[in-house]
Amino acid sequence: MKVRSAVIALAVIGSIGCSSDQPDFIPWVLDDLHGKQGFSLRVPEFEVAPGRESQNCYFVRVPDLGVGDDIWIDRVLTGINPGSHHVNVFRVKTIIDLHPDRGTPTMLGDYPATVIEGSDDYKNSPCWGSANWADWPLIANSQHANSGELTTDWNLPTDVAIRLRPGEMLMLQTHYVNAGDQTTKYGARVGINFYRRQATEPPVEMGSLFATQQNIRICASQPRVTYSGTCRFPGATTIAAANGHFHKRGTRFAISAWDGKSIDHPPAAAQFYESLYWNDPPMATSLAVPLPASSGIWWDCEYQWQRPVEFTCDDVNNKDPLHQGDCCYTFGGNTDVGEHCNVFLYYYPKVESDIFCL
Repeated sequence: MKVRSAVIALAVIGSIGCSSDQPDFIPWVLDDLHGKQGFSLRVPEFEVAPGRESQNCYFVRVPDLGVGDDIWIDRVLTGINPGSHHVNVFRVKTIIDLHPDRGTPTMLGDYPATVIEGSDDYKNSPCWGSANWADWPLIANSQHANSGELTTDWNLPTDVAIRLRPGEMLMLQTHYVNAGDQTTKYGARVGINFYRRQATEPPVEMGSLFATQQNIRICASQPRVTYSGTCRFPGATTIAAANGHFHKRGTRFAISAWDGKSIDHPPAAAQFYESLYWNDPPMATSLAVPLPASSGIWWDCEYQWQRPVEFTCDDVNNKDPLHQGDCCYTFGGNTDVGEHCNVFLYYYPKVESDIFCL
């Protein structure tokens, strides 16, 4: 089953921030949630200069919505201006070099926060170093943002919800690109609504999987390559949502159910996700893929080599740990000089420990 989710832009009249200079652009608007409704996070609007990228890490604590108990979330609604490469929300666990208390004070809507502005300093900023959030479980994400579809509305399956605890630290990471065929014309602007579950009976807890295949090389001498990865779940699960992530060389991303033991590629009928778009990958939000105990997923990333746009092959070669001198793209966050092969996946019931595949 191949799924491309459909989302609807919220139309409003008027102009907001930097988008006021674009008469044909209709900004997104989300309701502000409070108390029993849930809570809303709003990233302050900012600009991304032409030819540049920007990755920022915002830290905020889950608010106490007046009851002191765990907060169960059964709907996540994002509003994201075009140019966004991704918006990810993680639970903060082990602190390495990305310290919330070293950030600049800011506000995410009604809530005090700090921000580490990574800009496009992928060589030095801790906000670009994925090892700094290697054990931070994923809560929600969206990569979908174009001028016709500005929102992603994820309604979790009936009686399934994300558990948040008042006071726990979250990291909201934004990555905007304003170069090549991904542009930030209307200003960088992000909002997320976490809707609180209203039913009183205990829900099934949603779990997440953030899987990365980091052993990738896309070289000029071997321009068409495919890399794959697998992850196994200890118990029986159901996959509820998924999306894939790569950069400019990516041509096809696919995820399939896997029996957990075979070295042969799963059959075509096992595929449940496909993306052909590096700069606007779909998120499948209405999946119901059953996985028996000790089975899992198999994902593929297909690439076509191309020259960098804003940088040069010298920059790509300098980043290559093998120093092959073949303009080989390796794992890295900047879309012009690095590549990714990442899975964002949501399943239930959540296992005892969070699952990561590295």
